[in-house]
Amino acid sequence: MAGNPVKAALARGEAVVGTMLGEMLSPGTCRIVREAGYDFVIFDTEHHWPSLDTVAWLMRGARDIGLQAYVRAPGFRGQWPARYLDLGCDGLIFPHVETPEQAQAIVEQVKFPPVGRRGLGTNIAHDDYAARPAAEFTRERNEDTLVAVQIETALGLANRDAILAVPGIDAVFIGPNDLSLSMGLPGRLDHPDVVQAIEDIFASAQAASVAPGMHAFDVEMALKYLDAGCRFMCFASEVSLFIRGSRAALQTIRGHENVGEGVHE
Repeated sequence: MAGNPVKAALARGEAVVGTMLGEMLSPGTCRIVREAGYDFVIFDTEHHWPSLDTVAWLMRGARDIGLQAYVRAPGFRGQWPARYLDLGCDGLIFPHVETPEQAQAIVEQVKFPPVGRRGLGTNIAHDDYAARPAAEFTRERNEDTLVAVQIETALGLANRDAILAVPGIDAVFIGPNDLSLSMGLPGRLDHPDVVQAIEDIFASAQAASVAPGMHAFDVEMALKYLDAGCRFMCFASEVSLFIRGSRAALQTIRGHENVGEGVHE
């Protein structure tokens, strides 16, 4: 399965839009995401708890329908990121990257030699159970695997230029909640200091030829940061989309004649 259409679109200067999932983990998940029209999906293992078996069949489902699937994986805890790649994911998003040394360690962990130190397994999910010549396969996987680092702390913000200068980083992905929290402004995403921090990260990413990325929580926020230069956009999550959509629909339904206000306060 050579080629990464998301990386190709980013290289052309285009914006791509995906979503993040942590709770909706059924056998039909990847097909539902593709049917909705997203360019990619991120499965979150930082704040959610899918088992390794669950991630394995999610990745298989994504590969079988050609959906780009990424995992947000803690980057400094043993072999988890490389294991997710062995299961067939197309890239990784690493939270709380604060130093160029951490960024370099991430690249080394997920890239095969001579770029990194990842070990090679064959006849497994990432080669679709059909071993190929090692030189060809490892070169393709190094090129195709997307690596995104999250800059979401005050220290990461201060070190952003050095982090984004590390070869092998494809995108920066801003976690606005954690960034504002680290700056002493929890949840104040419209505060001028938080807005400026995001703009500074975007500017540093563009200068380093790294795709600026953002987790946007609603359409207004998504459009705002697309206009600001975001190209790796993660829109909402299945939980927020379900709750918002249901609340809007129920407000209309319960306004109809003979429909009560509901049994839950």
